Amino acid sequence: MEKKQLLYGLLFALGLFFAASYSIDNRGFHSGIYGIIGCLLMVAAYCGFNWDKLKAHDHHARVILGWLVGITTLIIILDIAEVILA
Repeated sequence: MEKKQLLYGLLFALGLFFAASYSIDNRGFHSGIYGIIGCLLMVAAYCGFNWDKLKAHDHHARVILGWLVGITTLIIILDIAEVILA
C-alpha cells in the first residue's frame, strides 16, 4: 500500500470519526465544529483518492465531488443558522 493511500485512508477514518459527532435530539439535527471538520476531512480524502481522475476531468468523479461539496456546504450553512437563531 502506498503512503498516500494510507494517509488518505487515515484522513477518511478521522473524518468519519469527527462526523459521528452529529447528534439528533429534541432540538433537531445539529453539530459542533468537529462535525464540520469531519465532513471537510472526508471531502479532502475523496479528492486525494481520486486526484488523478479529477485532474483528467473525469465526469463521474467531478459529479460525486460536486455532491459531496454541496452537502458539506449545506451542513455548514445549517450549523451557522442554528448558532445565529439559537
